[in-house]
Amino acid sequence: KNDNRISGFVEATVDDAMRGGLLFAGTPDQVYRQIVAFFETVGGFGVLQMMAQAGTMSHEDTVDSLSLFAKEVMPRLEEYYAGRKMAAA
Repeated sequence: KNDNRISGFVEATVDDAMRGGLLFAGTPDQVYRQIVAFFETVGGFGVLQMMAQAGTMSHEDTVDSLSLFAKEVMPRLEEYYAGRKMAAA
């Protein structure tokens, strides 16, 4: 019996990883919704750590992706998180 808990991830598709909350991808609106859904599912978190480059993704694509995230997604997440903190106070 293989008790390696990571073995399931090796065979996971991109869609599997997205459904499992391990990967967020798509348009800025989709990514925002995916992160908020994950936040709600796990009961919140204080830090979002992201890996924005993988595989054969070029430097230019990585910079474009990070810039889009910073401009379109992060401000909305900050606003969402601030609202959650205010509601909890």
